Amino acid sequence: MGFLDIRIEKTERAIKQAFMELRAQKPLEKIKVKELCDLACINKSTFYAHYQDIYALANAMEDEMVEVVVESLPQLTARDVSERTEWLTREMFRAFTRNQTEIGILFSGSRQGLFINRVEAAMSKCISESDPSFDADVVRKIVLSFCVQGCYYTFTSYCGQMDEKRLVALLASIARAAQKSGCNTTI
Repeated sequence: MGFLDIRIEKTERAIKQAFMELRAQKPLEKIKVKELCDLACINKSTFYAHYQDIYALANAMEDEMVEVVVESLPQLTARDVSERTEWLTREMFRAFTRNQTEIGILFSGSRQGLFINRVEAAMSKCISESDPSFDADVVRKIVLSFCVQGCYYTFTSYCGQMDEKRLVALLASIARAAQKSGCNTTI
C-alpha cells in the first residue's frame, strides 16, 4: 500500500466518521457538505473527489451496511430458505444486533424503510447466483421475504423487551412453521 493509498483511506474514514456523527444528530436532508467537510477537516473539493453529493455518500454507506449483513450469512443458499429457516432467522437477528447502532443511524428518518428491502434484495440475488431456479420458486421467495421482513420488524419492535435467546427461539419456531407450511403448499 503506497502513501497515496493510505491518504485516500484516511480521508474516506474521516468522511464516513463525520457523516455518521452528523447523521446521528439530524436527518440526511439537513446535512450540508460544508459542515461535513468542516467536521472531517477536509476541503469541499476533496469531498467531491470521492462523492457526487451527500446522497451518494449515504447510498455508499448504506450499501456497505447491507453487504456486511448479507456477508454475515456465509454461502447463503436456497436450501437455507427451504430447510434451514431457523438458522437463517437466528443469523439475521445476530447480524442486526451486531450492527444495530450503525443501522439505526444510517437508516433513520426518510431512509428507514430502505434497509430491509435492500437486505432482502441482496439475499435474493445471492441465492439466485448459486441456484438460478430460486427466481422462479415463488414459495421459497415468500418464505425468504417472511423471514427477512418479519425478523427485522420483530428486531426493531421487540429487541430489548425480551431476552434475545427467547426472542430468537420464538422467531425460529415461527420461521419453521412458515417453512413447513410453504413446503406443503403448491402454487
